[in-house]
Amino acid sequence: MDRYADLKEKLIAIAKENDSIKSVVAIGSSVRDYSKADEYSDIDLIIATTEPDNILYSDRLLSQLGDIKISFVEHTLGGGLERRILFDGSLDADFIIFTPEQFLSAVTDGVANEVMNRGYLVLYDDMDITPLLEKHIVPSVRTVSMSEAEFLNLVNDFWFHTVWASKKILRGEIWVAKMCIDAYLKNHLLAVMEYNRYLSEKEDVWHCGRFLEKWAGEKNTSALKNCFAHYDKFDMIKALFNTAELFSENARLISESCGYKYPDKAQEYATRLLKEYLAKP
Repeated sequence: MDRYADLKEKLIAIAKENDSIKSVVAIGSSVRDYSKADEYSDIDLIIATTEPDNILYSDRLLSQLGDIKISFVEHTLGGGLERRILFDGSLDADFIIFTPEQFLSAVTDGVANEVMNRGYLVLYDDMDITPLLEKHIVPSVRTVSMSEAEFLNLVNDFWFHTVWASKKILRGEIWVAKMCIDAYLKNHLLAVMEYNRYLSEKEDVWHCGRFLEKWAGEKNTSALKNCFAHYDKFDMIKALFNTAELFSENARLISESCGYKYPDKAQEYATRLLKEYLAKP
């Protein structure tokens, strides 16, 4: 059953009665084939309107869709803004708000392809956007690329910050060290896992770790269990060493697969300092 059927029907009715709304397009899990919507899914909707503030900052229109419990606005693709709302019944709706000009530009410039290439459904069109979508939105999965220069910079950045994090631990800056280990370094780890799995298995690696448990492989997902730390000095030391080990495994496989040079001296020096500064668990 479509949990959002009533919300969509109400939104289409509002659009038909409101000249400012020029198009409504559904994207995300509600319209894609891979990892389809389930009971926990939200609904993602692009709305092109000549009066964006009436949707972003006023409840006048969107309150007609349901009882708004939580709402906030954040930046999104193409220079637009997104209003995220949790309606009563735990109905989670994300409204990407564009002016018609912004939406046209996002489609023709390729920016919209990033969020629409896995599927979309036009619910309302009063700006003749449908032919442009058919022309410019190319169904595809995410591809990953990394030049040798980008690879070397990423790897050196990672090893530099392993040493940086270890110094923060020694200084007692536990919050800063933890954010480096479990946020900054994890983003670098994610980048090499993505590229390694894309190169070796042609996996659809999505973005920002989405569905990582499906594409990263059992070896990576198993190792990740020991890569995150409690807010505790000794647990963080363990997580730092485990993160470094998993990063090295994936990065070296990329180096071998692409024929890229690997900065061995950087890793050797950073590893030596880690062992000097922190006793390896």
